[in-house]
Amino acid sequence: MRRLILLFVVAGVMVGLVAVSHLSLRAQSESKPAAERAKAVARGVTELAKLVQSDSVQDALLKPYPFRFARPTPLADVAQQLSRELGLPVVLDLAALDRLAVKPEDAVKLELQGVRLKTGLKLLLDQVGLTYKVVAEDNLLILTDKQGSEDPIERVMAEIHELHRDIHDIQDALDEVRELTGLSGAEGARVRKPTIIEEMPENQDAKPQEGATSKPSTRPEPGSKPQGLPSARPRTSL
Repeated sequence: MRRLILLFVVAGVMVGLVAVSHLSLRAQSESKPAAERAKAVARGVTELAKLVQSDSVQDALLKPYPFRFARPTPLADVAQQLSRELGLPVVLDLAALDRLAVKPEDAVKLELQGVRLKTGLKLLLDQVGLTYKVVAEDNLLILTDKQGSEDPIERVMAEIHELHRDIHDIQDALDEVRELTGLSGAEGARVRKPTIIEEMPENQDAKPQEGATSKPSTRPEPGSKPQGLPSARPRTSL
């Protein structure tokens, strides 16, 4: 009887060991795919973050971006979310906001999928009269107004062109005034200063016309001997 009990105990211990080893192996087999999946997800997130951060502002503007601003969102929060999701510096132009009397707390809203970032930004920022500007050298995206988005050189050239056109308008008005008051010159409405050549007397150095020859006057003056004739000599007889 004692031997039979001992056999049952040994068999139970063996069954327990087999069950424990089976459960441990099963747990390891189940945890291994989960760990591999977690590593794969982490690897994908890292690669995606590297890919996003390696994009320039110009590249990001041409790619689709999900605008998830279904509720009114302050401009400051919009800039922070864009910077965080794009991995790029996005800032608000406070001077532009002051020019438009807009505050960073003013809200905008836009829920749009499948469009490029540049298209969505125009729709989003136009709600408060803003636009955006790209500084390629610093890889920077600025949310600003129309004045802040213009190139300074182009703006100066446009002002010079406008000034040049105004000068022409003033000159035309002066010409009309001169014409009405009788101060216009012979050339027309515009009075121009004569040159040195034009101030010289006419026919001062007049040249003979081509093909014409000058003939000396054959009519002698009274009491004068004709010039160019040989003196008369008395004839002598041989």
